[in-house]
Amino acid sequence: MSASTIVDRFVYRPRPDGPHARLGVVWFMVAAAACAVGTVAVATLFAIVAAVAALGSARTWQATGRRVAVGVCALSAVIAAPAALFGGKALVIGAAVSVVVAVVGSVLTASNPFVVLRSSFVPGATAGAVVLLGRVDMGALVILLVLISAYESGDYLMGAEADSIVEGPVSGMAAAMVLTFTVAVGRFGPFESGAVWVFGALVAVLAPIGSLVASALVPSASAASPALRRLDAWMVVTPVWAWLLLVQLGRIG
Repeated sequence: MSASTIVDRFVYRPRPDGPHARLGVVWFMVAAAACAVGTVAVATLFAIVAAVAALGSARTWQATGRRVAVGVCALSAVIAAPAALFGGKALVIGAAVSVVVAVVGSVLTASNPFVVLRSSFVPGATAGAVVLLGRVDMGALVILLVLISAYESGDYLMGAEADSIVEGPVSGMAAAMVLTFTVAVGRFGPFESGAVWVFGALVAVLAPIGSLVASALVPSASAASPALRRLDAWMVVTPVWAWLLLVQLGRIG
């Protein structure tokens, strides 16, 4: 596989056309409002986004001729978020149940189980990790929302018209670190002294990896649905944040 083929397969290039910026602002406002209401609202919002992302991913595989039951994908993806309302162990159980639902549903509908799991598990688990983080500390989730939004803004604004595939992610990383400085100076959130820089650096490093993970879930980077792209920056960094925050607060480890 050539380098250009690999880039086309995994690297998502933001498009300057369409209402992407406005939709990003709307998403931030809706997510922030959900955080203000509480973890149940966060679970509801992210469960819906995970289900829509799974549906979109399943349809991209259907377009390639794969047999995929889109309803099974949506059902599997929606389980983890409400389960996480009851804690980390419940999230693990919910994720396991989502796998069972995907496999059994695939058998009953004669679908490809690998494709069903590929479409549903990561979006669902990401939504569950978001809810778990909010349950541990809602302030930390709000800060993560702000940092990821800063990354996405920098990535879109600089990457949409850039010739280089690295200009957008690098700009997003810089934006996330600038916001991390603000969080550190203001001493926002539950972070210990100096730890905020670690958490901020994780966003800068792991958010771009999340985009690659999302691309791996669909036939090509350009095939990813808007809902999947709404979750991609959260995919790797959120479970890491939740785990590290639990360690910092002395609840595990």
